[in-house]
Amino acid sequence: MLKGRAACEIDTADELLTTELLFNGILNNLDKHQLVALVSCLVPVEKSGEFIKLTHAMAEPLAQLQYVAEVASECKLDVNPEEYIESFKPSLMDIMYSWSKGVSFRDICLMTDLFEGSIIRATRRLDELMQQLSRAARAVGDEGLADKIEESNLTIRRDIIFAASLYV
Repeated sequence: MLKGRAACEIDTADELLTTELLFNGILNNLDKHQLVALVSCLVPVEKSGEFIKLTHAMAEPLAQLQYVAEVASECKLDVNPEEYIESFKPSLMDIMYSWSKGVSFRDICLMTDLFEGSIIRATRRLDELMQQLSRAARAVGDEGLADKIEESNLTIRRDIIFAASLYV
């Protein structure tokens, strides 16, 4: 019942996976920068041609996310674990981790082969997903996690990405 209530709050990412992240404690054990970076895996973004080299701070949370996907297939859901894991977009993890820590937009753009507009669009979608995660946590009574998610979300809501107009 609680998981269903949480899943109803989420519509910008895989509801099942996102709800499992809320309930299995993975998000509770991350700092605010790691949290926003892990959730960025669930945001759709165009394919990047670069080799993804995650820092240790990001590799462990991604492994936990992959574990949740494997559990879904063990529960007899019609999910191919390899394809499901491939649907995650870890190319944004280090970018969003750095952005969350205050790195400039120029430096973020130099970290990837993604277009600037794609980074902006992905960050805005991530912001929307983080807001939904916060509402889902509140819907199931986890005020502490909801506050942590909101605090984490505030770290990405800055500078040119959230300017009212890009023509300033």
